[in-house]
Amino acid sequence: MAAIIRNKWILVTIVISCWAIAASSAFVYYFYQYNDLVNRIGGLTASINLCVDYANGTRQWSNGTVGATLYDAMIQAGWDVEATSFGITGLYVSSINHVAELANAKYWGWWSWTDFGWMHGGSACDKYVVGSNESIIWYYSDYNVTTWELSPPL
Repeated sequence: MAAIIRNKWILVTIVISCWAIAASSAFVYYFYQYNDLVNRIGGLTASINLCVDYANGTRQWSNGTVGATLYDAMIQAGWDVEATSFGITGLYVSSINHVAELANAKYWGWWSWTDFGWMHGGSACDKYVVGSNESIIWYYSDYNVTTWELSPPL
């Protein structure tokens, strides 16, 4: 009987230890995410350099555009944006300034400038919190029919 009770306490100890490790890991992860977000926005809004490239040689820059998210900055820049909401996933942009996507031909995608060149945006524009002095371009691009990847801006 004593062996069974001792085994229960060992099991309880293991469960509590696993819970403590999981809870600590979650705390560290969300603490890092929160600090990263606060550092990136430096307050409630950030000033960014925003561009729309129509893939025909025409680029329009809106430098010093202010917004908390990329979508906010697009609206503040005065762009006419048509988008469909997919709930928690975010907005899907189908038209910018009356230039709509062409099914199976061209789509709108956003790209952020890094030290290595243009990097494709990894989230919906209304979910992406912009960083101060960031340069972002919306590019009307073809996609690779094999990989479904959009062509990067030049």
